[in-house]
Amino acid sequence: MSTSTPFDPSRFLTRVSGREYLEVKWRLVWLRSQYPDATIETDLISHSDSQAVFRARVSLKSGGAATGWGSETPGDFGDYLEKAETKALG
Repeated sequence: MSTSTPFDPSRFLTRVSGREYLEVKWRLVWLRSQYPDATIETDLISHSDSQAVFRARVSLKSGGAATGWGSETPGDFGDYLEKAETKALG
């Protein structure tokens, strides 16, 4: 993908439960194409045998910031730690 061509998220939409969905990996590509100097930090807030909770913080050099939260359980996914972090990023 050329850096001179604006990112077009509609090219990467998939259908999930009958609705359009942009996977987190493409959201990150979109962020980097618009704000290459953005910082992304994730923190494992809590982890037990029954649940993992992550916080993700995205910050722009201009001062803008956003925080997302994600949690998953082993019953949701075998790789619930990774899924919880991805959910927070999304």
